[in-house]
Amino acid sequence: MRAHERVFLNGLRWSAAAIILIGVIGAVVGWFTAGAAGMWSAIGGFAAAAVFGLGTQAVAYLTVRRQPVVWVAAVGFSTMIKIILVMVAAALAQGIDSLVKPAFGAVLVLGAVSAVVVDVVVFARGRIPYVEPGATTPGDGVG
Repeated sequence: MRAHERVFLNGLRWSAAAIILIGVIGAVVGWFTAGAAGMWSAIGGFAAAAVFGLGTQAVAYLTVRRQPVVWVAAVGFSTMIKIILVMVAAALAQGIDSLVKPAFGAVLVLGAVSAVVVDVVVFARGRIPYVEPGATTPGDGVG
């Protein structure tokens, strides 16, 4: 596995862990503050946060071995799709009478923000070399 693949995989793993943790805490808090409706609202916010936070990371990891233009297109397209899906989920959530909006919104926002923070930290600390060790091209004066 190359260095940039490890960075994408680490970002995906850490973001998933953070979103799951926020979802579990949100469900427990939702249960104790608003009963079953609060718990299910937090779980709905968790699902939306997972789509938002993990969608692009998963696509980036799955397409990292492709040509750069394919990777950029896949990441850009998945970003547009996930934003549309989260907007649709939020719009549909407005029509659900039993939805506890603070539980849904808090878990959604905290999960999405945690994924962005994890991305920034993982990529800032990731060690991705500019060149592949041992890679030479004809006429570069090596060998």
